[in-house]
Amino acid sequence: MPRIPAGMRKTTRGTYESRFTIHGKRYSVYGKTVKECKEKELTRRQEIEEGLRYSGRELTLDQYFQKWEQGRLGSVRASTIRTERYIYRLAADITLSPEGCRLGAMSLDKLGTRHVRDVQTALWQRYKPATVNRSISVIRAVLESALVERLIAWNPTRGMRSLKLQEKPARETIHRALTLEETEAFFRAAEKRGSWYIPFYTFLLNTGCRFGEAGALMPGDFCDGMIRIERTLTRTVDGHQIIGDSTKTGHSMRVIPARHAALEAVKAQQRQNRLRFGEEADADETGPIFRAPRGGLLGARGIMKDIDLICRDAGIERFSAHAFRDTFATRAVESGMQAKTLQEILGHADISITMNLYAHVMEETKRRQMEAVAVMP
Repeated sequence: MPRIPAGMRKTTRGTYESRFTIHGKRYSVYGKTVKECKEKELTRRQEIEEGLRYSGRELTLDQYFQKWEQGRLGSVRASTIRTERYIYRLAADITLSPEGCRLGAMSLDKLGTRHVRDVQTALWQRYKPATVNRSISVIRAVLESALVERLIAWNPTRGMRSLKLQEKPARETIHRALTLEETEAFFRAAEKRGSWYIPFYTFLLNTGCRFGEAGALMPGDFCDGMIRIERTLTRTVDGHQIIGDSTKTGHSMRVIPARHAALEAVKAQQRQNRLRFGEEADADETGPIFRAPRGGLLGARGIMKDIDLICRDAGIERFSAHAFRDTFATRAVESGMQAKTLQEILGHADISITMNLYAHVMEETKRRQMEAVAVMP
C-alpha cells in the first residue's frame, strides 16, 4: 500500500483527496490513486498560478472593461460599442466612499454589492431611472464575463433590482404619434420659421422611414416610384458620423412604394441643395439627398433643436424626429393597412412589434370614439 504523503488523505469512498493553499485560498483535488491525486494537484497548481497572472486582484474594472469591449468589436455595431462606452463611464466615474476612488479604478476582486448599490444611488440623483438601469446593466454584463473567465468568484450585481421606471414611456411623449391638429400646427410654424428641414420632416411623415435611413438616401435609391432602403446613418466607435454599409437590421433592408408627397419632398430638398450648394449638388450621385444646412450629414442634435423651436412656436409639446415614423404608422393603421404590409414598410424584424403598435392605436381609437358617443339628448 503506497504511503499517503502530507496534505493528502483517503476518503470514506476509497478515493484520495489532496488539499493545498495558494495565496491564502484553499483548493482540493481528488484521484483514485495517490499518483493520480498528485498529478491532478500539480496540474491544478499550474492552472491556478497561470490564472492569477491575470486575476481579479491585478485587473481593475476599467482595465477589464477595455478587454471586454475589444472582444465585442466586429460582433456588435460600432454605435452599440460607443453607447455602451458612454453608459459604462457614467457608473465607472462615480467616486466611492469611504474608499475614495472611482468604481472603475477598483480591482475586480474588491468589488462588492455595496459598491454597485452606492453607484446606483449616486446615479439616481443625476439621471432618470432608465439611464441608471442601463448603466448598471453594462456593469453587470462586464462582471458576468469576468465570472465566466474565472477572474472573480461571484458577480456582485446578481440579485440587484432595477429602479422602477416612473416616467411615461417614450411612445407617449417624445416618440408619440402626433394628432392631425399637432401635425398641421407644426408645419405651419416650420414654414413661418423657414426651417431648412421641412422637406426632411415631410419625407419622414409620408414614408415611416427611420431618421438614419432617410438621411442616408441617395438619388440612385429612387426608381420607378419605389424607394430602396439599403443603408443608414451610423457612427464609428470614435463617434464620427458616417453612412453605413447596411441598415439597422437585415429586415430593415427593404423596398417601399413612394407616396407622391414623399417624392415632392425629395424634389424640394434638391431645389434647396442647388440654391445653397450649387448645380453640382445634383451631379453627386453618391452623396445624400437630405443634408445639413452646411452640406454635411444630418445630425440629430441640430434637428432636435430645430424641432424644439418649432414646437415652442406652435405651442405643442416637444417630440423627436422618430415621432414622424410613429405618426405615419398610426395613420396607416387607422386607414386600414394590413399588419403584414405595415411590417414590411416599416422594416420591423418581428410582426409582434407591428401588432403592439396596432393594439396601442386601436386602444386610443376606442377611447376617442367612446368619448364621442352621445348618450343624452
